[in-house]
Amino acid sequence: MAISSSTKTHSNLFWTDPAEFRASVPRLAVLLLNAPHGSWHIKKQIGPHSKIHANELFWNLWSNAHITVCADGGANRLYDRSVRVEALDVVRPQYIKGDLDSLRDDVREFYAQKGTTIIQDPDQDTNDLDKCLQLIHDLQEQQQGVENKGKFSVMIFGAMGGRFDQEMQSINALFRWSERFQQIVLLSKETTARLLLPGIHHVIEPNFHFEARTCGLIPIAGACTSTTTTGLKWNLNGQEMKFGGLVSSSNHVDDAHDAVHVESSHPLIWTTELKK
Repeated sequence: MAISSSTKTHSNLFWTDPAEFRASVPRLAVLLLNAPHGSWHIKKQIGPHSKIHANELFWNLWSNAHITVCADGGANRLYDRSVRVEALDVVRPQYIKGDLDSLRDDVREFYAQKGTTIIQDPDQDTNDLDKCLQLIHDLQEQQQGVENKGKFSVMIFGAMGGRFDQEMQSINALFRWSERFQQIVLLSKETTARLLLPGIHHVIEPNFHFEARTCGLIPIAGACTSTTTTGLKWNLNGQEMKFGGLVSSSNHVDDAHDAVHVESSHPLIWTTELKK
């Protein structure tokens, strides 16, 4: 594998117990988009003492996040799901932001009374995802200036699984925002996606508690003239990938490896399958 100018580790190990991995991911932000409940879950626990399933990915991250944000109608989804599992007083966003054309009056009133900061941004040239990422970035800049704290790792739920054009906006957000945060990951019920920039030695550490070994490398920004990997069942050794040619979909993290190494000449999307 060629020598790159820098190395970047993308580890999802903290998903299992975010508090345990606080040193590697000290600043966590979770953003919920206006997506159906099928793309994220708050599960009801069997038993009299706990209403939240502690091993569920969304709740693991949300309950340990420094910043929690709902994008406009995402607050409706969170509210309705919380009612179903009797967890309204537990699951509350710190912020709701967007043009607020989808936010219901009852949801707005409830969360406002609970202390949620609600921000209306009528700008029609930006979508609600960009507006919320701008909010997280502004908070990051403020805290770095005052407390010298690091960049946020941003986990975005509901980013895929709906309309194709909205999915492409989510991918576009990776290109627009990834360099401003420690990492950004798009999550749905079935899959994850993150951006791998060129000229960097990427070390990817999946969380096999939540992730299956099925994965892919997608040259979504145009032809990638060279990609080299280790740790995959079907490794790449400098091959070109492009639409209309080779695309490394339905690949597999090799059973003998817990990490994947990737170097490429052009941007790639790394995607994994989430376990059912």
